[in-house]
Amino acid sequence: MSNLSLENIVKLHGLLGIRTGNAHKPPREGGTTGALVAGLLSQNTNDNNRDLGYARLWARFGDWAAVAGAEIGEIAEAIRPAGMMHQRAPRIKALLEAIYRREGSYSADFLLGIPPAEAFEWLNSRDGIGEKTAAVFLLFHTGARYFPVDTHIRRILCRIGFFPEGSSAIEIQRRMTELCPSNLMMDLHLNIIDLGKKLCRPQKPRCNECELADFCYFANLRE
Repeated sequence: MSNLSLENIVKLHGLLGIRTGNAHKPPREGGTTGALVAGLLSQNTNDNNRDLGYARLWARFGDWAAVAGAEIGEIAEAIRPAGMMHQRAPRIKALLEAIYRREGSYSADFLLGIPPAEAFEWLNSRDGIGEKTAAVFLLFHTGARYFPVDTHIRRILCRIGFFPEGSSAIEIQRRMTELCPSNLMMDLHLNIIDLGKKLCRPQKPRCNECELADFCYFANLRE
């Protein structure tokens, strides 16, 4: 039985905010287009590999026009540390081409000035972006009402009983986007990820150190 409710979302936010301090992500070199490319690189890899692949790409080319004009193999070699380079390189090139067709430049800033739902649909229609990456971009760059769900958030929201264990990340993202108050979305997203990295790990979670223990079905079952 789910304990998902507006009241419990607010309670979860308050418990997590005590520990993590509501940290925010710094801006990324390469602007809004860089944020999208980093999103492409982030799927199915860890943050360190994503950041290394992105840094190598930027160091190699230095601007998006140069990336767009490069051979697929050159892009793939630059992003090698992020993994899946042969799938991601053509997706990056296709994304840049789509931006240029629309704007006559390689800046994705137009996404900041159109309705969020329109921006979400445009992003979600790009190969390799998907709902989660689109939601991350819009939340962090426009403050739009989207609650991105990664593997850490899916695991924790299922463990505390908000969602059944078999729920997909996209199912959880859509429901949390509907229910979570706008002013809590960014901090709650970041704080749950922080908890997942530090304490609520997939294996050997440190429930005895977690302030959610009394609130969590999973922790209570382990006692």
